[in-house]
Amino acid sequence: MPTSLGESRLEGGAAPGPAAVMWDPTDAHRIGRGAIKRAATRLRSSWWTPMDALVAGGSMLLAHSLSPMFAGDPLGAEALRASFIHACSFVLVAYTVGLYDWDMLARSRTTLVLRGLLSATLSAVLTLTISYVAFYRPIGRWVLGGAIALSAPLVVLPHLAIRNLRLRRPRRVLFVGSGALTDRLAGALAQAEQPLYEVVGRFRPGDGDLLALCRENGVDEIVLPSALPELSGALLPALRCLPLGCRVRSEADFHEDVFRAVPVAAVSPEWMLSRGWDASDHVAEAVKRLSDAVLALSLLVLSSPVMLLAAIAIRLRGDGPVLYVQTRVGRYGRPFRMFKFRTMRVDAEDGAARWAQDDDPRRTTIGRFLRRTRLDELPQLVNVLVGDMSFVGPRPERPEFVGELERAIPYYAWRHAVRPGLTGWAQITYGYGASIEDARRKLEYDLYYIRHYSVGTDLFIVLRTVSAALRGAR
Repeated sequence: MPTSLGESRLEGGAAPGPAAVMWDPTDAHRIGRGAIKRAATRLRSSWWTPMDALVAGGSMLLAHSLSPMFAGDPLGAEALRASFIHACSFVLVAYTVGLYDWDMLARSRTTLVLRGLLSATLSAVLTLTISYVAFYRPIGRWVLGGAIALSAPLVVLPHLAIRNLRLRRPRRVLFVGSGALTDRLAGALAQAEQPLYEVVGRFRPGDGDLLALCRENGVDEIVLPSALPELSGALLPALRCLPLGCRVRSEADFHEDVFRAVPVAAVSPEWMLSRGWDASDHVAEAVKRLSDAVLALSLLVLSSPVMLLAAIAIRLRGDGPVLYVQTRVGRYGRPFRMFKFRTMRVDAEDGAARWAQDDDPRRTTIGRFLRRTRLDELPQLVNVLVGDMSFVGPRPERPEFVGELERAIPYYAWRHAVRPGLTGWAQITYGYGASIEDARRKLEYDLYYIRHYSVGTDLFIVLRTVSAALRGAR
C-alpha cells in the first residue's frame, strides 16, 4: 500500500511548523494548477448537462442552416422547435447511456467516445420521431446527419479534454492517521486502473511537519480521520496548509464524495445528522408523490399489453399463481403487500425466508426472462399508485430480514425514512445482495441517495434503470 513516502519522510520527529505559512515561489504555480483541476471537476459535475444541451441545440440549428435541402428560415419556428427537442433529447439519452456517470473520467477513451456518438445518434432519431408524431413535421436526412456530425465531436472533445486533464496528474491525497476506513480508501484508490486520485502517503500527527510535506509532494487534498482523538491533534496542522491550496476534509466526506456511498461502519450519528433529516418539506413531498402517481398510472396503461402477455406465459407454463404477493417493510417501518410477477417455483422457500440471488437456481424459465428485463416488477406500479412505494428509493426488504439487519448494521433503520422504490441508487450501482455484508454495502448507497436526494438524481436513476433493462442487466 502506498504509505511509505509520508511515513518515511516523517520518521525524524521534527517539530510542528509555525502558525504562519512561509511562502514559497513554487506555491503560486501549484495553487493555480490545483484551481484548474478543481474547476474541471466542478465543471463536469455541475455544468455538463446544460452545456451539452446548448451544444446539441446549436448543432441542430446550424445543421438547418447548412443543409442544401432545407428551404425554410434557419432561425424560424420550425428550426427552433427542432433545436429545443434535440437539446432535451440529447440530455435524456446521454443520461440513459451513461455519458454522465460519475466514474466516466476513469474509463477508457473509447468508451467515452462511443457513448458520446451513441447519444448524438439516438437523440437525433428521437428528435425526428417526436417532431413527426407530435407536430407532423419531418426532419430531412441532411439536417439529421449534420446534427449528428456536429454535436458528436463538439460534445465529446470537451469531455476528452477534461478527462485528459484529470488523468495526466491525478489529485494527490495525503491521509492523516490510520484506521479501517483509511486502509479501505487507500487500498481502493491504489487498485484503480485509471486513477483520478493518487495516495502520496500518510501522516501521523505529532511526527513531523505536515506543511512541509504537503509543499514538497504537491498535496491537493488532506483527508483527516473521523475519530475525535486523532482529529483533535491533526486539525490545526491541516488548517495551516490551506494557503497552499490544499482541500481539507474528513475521511467520511472523502469516501462519500469519491465512492458515492456512506461508510456506515465508520461514521458517528453526529456526522449522519450533519445534513439534517427533514420530512417537513410538504411541497417537495407532494410533487414527488404526484409525479409518482401520474407516471405509475400512465405506465400501467401503456404496459398493460406486456403485462397481459407475461401473465398468459406464466399461466400456460403452469408455474403457479401469476402474481406473487409478499410482505415488505415500507416507510417508517410500516409493512405493506408488494406485488410481482411470479419468477420462482412455488416451493422455492419451503416455509423459510431465503435471500434472492443473481442467477438464482430457483427461477422458472419465464422467470429468468422477466427478471433479466425487469418486467417482473411491473405489478409494483400498483404499489406506487396507492402510495406504498415510489419510483426511486431503497428497495423494500422482507420483515424476516429487517430485524436481523437492524441489529447487525448501523443505521439500517434510517433507510425507512423515505418510501421504498421500484429502483434506486443501490440497485443501479451494486445490484443483488444475498448476505448481511451485501445488505451493508447496499445501505451505503441507499443512505447516500437519501442524503443527496434531488429531482435530477431521481431522473438519472430512472434513466439508468431503463438502460439496464434494455441491456438485460439486473
